Amino acid sequence: MKKILIPILGMTTLLFFNSCSDDFLDVNQNVNEAYTNQVSPKDRLSAAESIVFRTQGNTMNRFGNLMMNAWAGNIYYFASPYGDEFRMAADAQFYDNIWDNLYLGVSNLQSVIDAPGAENYPHHVAAAKVMKAYYMQMIVDLYNDAPYSEAFKGQSNKNPKYDKSKDIYKGLMVELNQALLLIDKTPAASNALVFTEDPIYQATAIANNETQNVANWRIFWKKMANTVKLKMLVRLSNCTDAEVTTWRNAELQAMTLLTANPTVNFIDKDVKINPGYVTSTPDQRNPFYGTFGRIDLDAQDIGQDFRITVASDHMIKTLKGETTETSGIVDNRISRLFKANGMGAGNNTVVNMKGQVQGGTKEVGAVEDDFATLGDFMIYNSGAGATLPGIVLTVSEVKFLQAEAAVVYPATMAFNAQTSFNDGITQSFVTFGSTPAAAATYLTAIAAKPGMGWAATANKIQAIQYQKWVALTNINPTETYISYTKTGYPQLPMPIGSYYPSRPKRLMYPQSEYVSNSANVPNPSVNDMYNINAYSPFWMK
Repeated sequence: MKKILIPILGMTTLLFFNSCSDDFLDVNQNVNEAYTNQVSPKDRLSAAESIVFRTQGNTMNRFGNLMMNAWAGNIYYFASPYGDEFRMAADAQFYDNIWDNLYLGVSNLQSVIDAPGAENYPHHVAAAKVMKAYYMQMIVDLYNDAPYSEAFKGQSNKNPKYDKSKDIYKGLMVELNQALLLIDKTPAASNALVFTEDPIYQATAIANNETQNVANWRIFWKKMANTVKLKMLVRLSNCTDAEVTTWRNAELQAMTLLTANPTVNFIDKDVKINPGYVTSTPDQRNPFYGTFGRIDLDAQDIGQDFRITVASDHMIKTLKGETTETSGIVDNRISRLFKANGMGAGNNTVVNMKGQVQGGTKEVGAVEDDFATLGDFMIYNSGAGATLPGIVLTVSEVKFLQAEAAVVYPATMAFNAQTSFNDGITQSFVTFGSTPAAAATYLTAIAAKPGMGWAATANKIQAIQYQKWVALTNINPTETYISYTKTGYPQLPMPIGSYYPSRPKRLMYPQSEYVSNSANVPNPSVNDMYNINAYSPFWMK
């Protein structure tokens, strides 16, 4: 995608970190190097968690929703909105800021781990290790081989080698196991974690009216570490590499007892983050709203990224029950995800929902007011979404993960696959502001629908991935894209005008790597992005 400006984080409590932007050039430089001897883990963790989330909540939201045919472009106001996405030519400039800014974000987490005296701050380091694994896994899933063992060393190594992706996964698994041990350690009172220093735990606890104390903090981060491990293990279910399957199976065996009690051992509430989002300046707002919110709070006008984005024709017809797969089933989450006539009267009834075909041309007589925009979920109403917590990981995603784990590892995973699947749908309704009762009605309606309901679908992965696609729209759609590259589900039409007959199976290394780390960066062709080959994510083979 050619550059669309993205807000830069600059909260007053976070100013000791350099801001990240699309113009960041050298992902191998540690932006905090000047502070190595001055800033402790206590002062680093909040900023590190907040900065890296901005890429997930912002750029990766755009990328995933467009790749997964949930969003389209407003061609009635803009000349060629999202043209690069619809052409799907995954060259070195296509979403290059995902790599650059994820690496910058992970480097900030690494600065917590490597800070002087870090051994005295086990809780800060544990949280940083878990989130490093969470985001570093995304890098591997999107790019395959990457710098890891020599990365994040700043000026001492500006040209880190590329590690094999399977070795990175194994290393991250080790780091997660280290984090689980650190969580139980007790630091000196002066080094104890103040909960405002951990905006992920604090926001999640506040959202669930949970008392903030060390015991609950430990429970939360153990659940988070176990969940990230499970996500990685499920990704490896089709992998045939003997070395990988050996340590994968050992980790599966070690996790078997945990899976018998998922509520105790895995994330069971939406994981949120809020370092203190306020409306004052763009840098201090929830990053999803800050970019895609209906009202530009500074100009007091319609936000340009809101206006450029409309619902896709495929997504609207899917949720209205107008496709072959969903015929007759109306999914009332549609009214939270999108707003009918969003640039007009905002008449938010399902019958008025209309989407734009990705890459399509203008319809005779149609105007931009006719189309559904991004909806009430964080985006549409009066700028209120600017102060809401961001969503790092939903419990619905975790439940679908558990359902998939039960299907692909029936001998070692004790999750009840159908129960987890149903819970994933119910939790998605709740996250989007609906009710368990509405979810129950929907579950009854889809029971006999192949591809949507559990009992009616022969390939359970198909039903899981369809429901995951809907549940993660506008939240974490890049995860859906990665799952799509693995499973081929859900089935999606290609944009009109796409240069390729399929979506890329990975992203090209960014131009910044070919400039700053040319001796080490692999050099696949653009065509290599679309096939399973030596450059594909290792878990595909």
